Amino acid sequence: MEIQAIKSDQIRAEEILLDICPDNAELRKITRPGRSHERIKMLRQVIHRLILEQIPTAVIAKALKIKQPAVQYHARWLEKNGKIVKPYRFAHWINAV
Repeated sequence: MEIQAIKSDQIRAEEILLDICPDNAELRKITRPGRSHERIKMLRQVIHRLILEQIPTAVIAKALKIKQPAVQYHARWLEKNGKIVKPYRFAHWINAV
């Protein structure tokens, strides 16, 4: 019987971020303030990946150093554009596929 270490959502999110952005410069582009088209596109890609990995929006916001409503805004945009689908209207984002 193999024993697996328990990982918090925060640690999983940070591991996924390191996997997505192994270069610190890319991660800094995402976490810095601003509204450039490139930053928003990268931010949506990262949020998309984290939601599909079942990371809660509060943890995503903390990992990306942005506010939770911003994460939810981008999640709704991803849903509206067919990138993610929630099983039903009032489901949590971690249930999206």
